[in-house]
Amino acid sequence: MTASADFSFLFDLGLAVFAALGFSYLFSKIKQPVVVGQLIAGIIIGPFGLGLIQNLNTIDLLASLGIILLLFTVGLELDPLEIRKIGPDSFILAIVELAVTFVLVTLVGLAVGLTQIEAVFAAAVVATTSTAIMSKILLETKSLTPKESHTVVTASIIEDFATVFMLLLLPGLAAASNQVPPQDIIFLALKGALLVGIIFFFGWRIAPWLIDRISRADQEYRETAFLLALSFGFAFALISSYLGFSPAVGAFLMGLMIRGPQAQFVKEKVGPIKDLFIVLFFVSMGTLINIGALLTVTLPIIAVLTIAIFGKFLGCWAGARLSGAKDEATRVGLSMLPRGEFSFIVAQEGTGLGVAAQILYPVAGLATLISSILSSIGLRVFKPKTTSRSPKVKISQRLRQLGRSRNSSREKN
Repeated sequence: MTASADFSFLFDLGLAVFAALGFSYLFSKIKQPVVVGQLIAGIIIGPFGLGLIQNLNTIDLLASLGIILLLFTVGLELDPLEIRKIGPDSFILAIVELAVTFVLVTLVGLAVGLTQIEAVFAAAVVATTSTAIMSKILLETKSLTPKESHTVVTASIIEDFATVFMLLLLPGLAAASNQVPPQDIIFLALKGALLVGIIFFFGWRIAPWLIDRISRADQEYRETAFLLALSFGFAFALISSYLGFSPAVGAFLMGLMIRGPQAQFVKEKVGPIKDLFIVLFFVSMGTLINIGALLTVTLPIIAVLTIAIFGKFLGCWAGARLSGAKDEATRVGLSMLPRGEFSFIVAQEGTGLGVAAQILYPVAGLATLISSILSSIGLRVFKPKTTSRSPKVKISQRLRQLGRSRNSSREKN
């Protein structure tokens, strides 16, 4: 880098951090998700806003690093052996709401003129709930019982697995839509199976042994073991990209294979770095949102956004009622509205494959903005109702107290 290039990079980085700070603080004050503020910060300072940041290479670099660290950490937080302990309620909720959202958005996309592959990508962009945003909103609003909160968070984790599986399939779907020879599609599927097999074998057998061995050699600081685990995440992100898949897939699967105390140790170490890059990730995603695209493709975007919000709520409402949470169905639907990180990951994948590049980022950005705000406001409006028994208990206790006070006054007289 030349001196001017260094200055430009540092200026863009500093501007992104300061803009994220200002808008995060503002949105925290008005009790809205800070992610929304970070996206708006990116929209304002980006090339489609005020144009304060123009270098798209810088933006792409920050976004790519953020995606890899985010998905690697998400994988660390999950244990594949714990999936068998997930209750049926979460499975029913996740399957119903994902199916309803995906099918409705795909059909509406086709109805407003999108091609089949564009409609499928648009549905994939808006199908997945953001676990991070949803968890934060639930913590702030305290609108669900602990049991229902566990159900919706677990359902969103199942969605994460489904989305990673979709990321493996999307390149093949894009190739099929471009009339690529069948042997090439089969070869792509074999590469996907090879990627999963390599990560599974390496992560299950070799990685834990290496991390343990390095940890024992560096008992005091254990920095070497952390750097080793982090290098695994980046290495398999690179392999995934080389094989024609999203780097996020490799990073997620590698994080998933690191389990138990090792995963907790690496997660604690990588946490501060991840938090920084996640902020930069959402700001950088905001800079890629061309609000001006609304002027040229208004109908497809509005139609997809409308049915994405309605379809997610309807699917969650139906899934909650089928899983036995009838009284909480409305709040479950509102709590799972927020979209976020996976929307942008799928949008980036689709844009890279040349599919619906004009609408995917606006759809991802507006879906995140609108759904997060609606969820936050809705959960504050639809507070849990007190049961019919609780007022009666309070009234009866009050009557007893009044009766005792009258009796005592009579005895005194």
